[in-house]
Amino acid sequence: MTAEQLETVPSETDTRGNVVVFCGHMFNSGSEAEQSLAQRVSNHLEELEITVGYGPLACGADIVIAEELLKRGAELNVVLPFAEEDFIDESVTSGGHDWAERYYACRNAAKTISFATPSDYVGDDNQFAYNTLYAMGLALLRAQKRQCEAFQIAVVSDEFASFSATGKAGTKADMKLWQDLGRHTVTIPAGKVPRNLRFPKRAKIGDGTKREIRSIIFADYKGFSRLGERELPEFMHLIMGRIALVLHEHGDHVEFRNTWGDAVYAIVDEPRKAAAIALALQEALDDIPRGLVPSGAVAGMRIGVHYGPIWVGTDRITGNRLWYGGEVNRTARIEPVTPVGGVYCTESFAAALLMDNCQECTFTSVGRVLLPKKYGEVELYRLDSLGEEA
Repeated sequence: MTAEQLETVPSETDTRGNVVVFCGHMFNSGSEAEQSLAQRVSNHLEELEITVGYGPLACGADIVIAEELLKRGAELNVVLPFAEEDFIDESVTSGGHDWAERYYACRNAAKTISFATPSDYVGDDNQFAYNTLYAMGLALLRAQKRQCEAFQIAVVSDEFASFSATGKAGTKADMKLWQDLGRHTVTIPAGKVPRNLRFPKRAKIGDGTKREIRSIIFADYKGFSRLGERELPEFMHLIMGRIALVLHEHGDHVEFRNTWGDAVYAIVDEPRKAAAIALALQEALDDIPRGLVPSGAVAGMRIGVHYGPIWVGTDRITGNRLWYGGEVNRTARIEPVTPVGGVYCTESFAAALLMDNCQECTFTSVGRVLLPKKYGEVELYRLDSLGEEA
């Protein structure tokens, strides 16, 4: 997974019941209103026949829902947006330190714990927005596998802010994202729960830069280092020329591109466009001339695709626009484990394709794969054009 996952993906020995992705407002604990809220949550979980849940564990609604899932014997899958220590400071104990014990009780009882990214919190609403999209995608993947319904439960109160300051995150933003997919949200009133949140003070990060959620493509040509001086001009003209044509055909959807030697790096605005580009690149290189295949070697492109939050700013050396960050580095580690002629993507990219309602391609799990340079094991998927899966 993009996510660093702490447990094995659940098996489907029992496919009874439905899947829920949950969200809700943060609040302080210990009020009588919380007790009645918990009962309302329990009633809706029963009505929807929920046996699997996905979501974070922020103080307030998240933990209340998680506790009710566990009480009914449902499977809890925790999805956190960034490093756990930062999440606890920002989203758990900000509602009072008495939430910490309940957080750990839910965390320790969860079937899986996933991190949308393992990075630190950098004061970016995109980190929360990305986590929401990732959790929703995981819920849809699971419902697809179980052939059941996926619902959203949202605990809301008119007294609380609907969106974050940027409008990218927050309970109402989460609800809109789910409903824009044509899916059903069960809204549960929070009641008069107390909200006296105290967030840690954090220094501003990234002066002159911003964060965006984008698709990332990395590709390289296996066998390039064995090409001779005579073959290099043909490689640049033919192989890199075909790659350039594919990128040009997708116009402004390709927001950034770079190359060095045989490597290609691109940032694409929409997951479905990134999938189309990656598959088109392999199709364009389907007939590599024999002169560009070193004797006794396997030659061809390996392509890795990922989706996540990235810094975008200015390259201080060249003065050009630059996209960079941990998720870019992670994508670069996927390409080396991809077979020649293939396209591998992360689970977060597969989830994003579902959220983007992509109908032009398919993805098939290849299991957990160890990435080079100590990037850990991740769940990877093979991407194929529709009707071309092996």
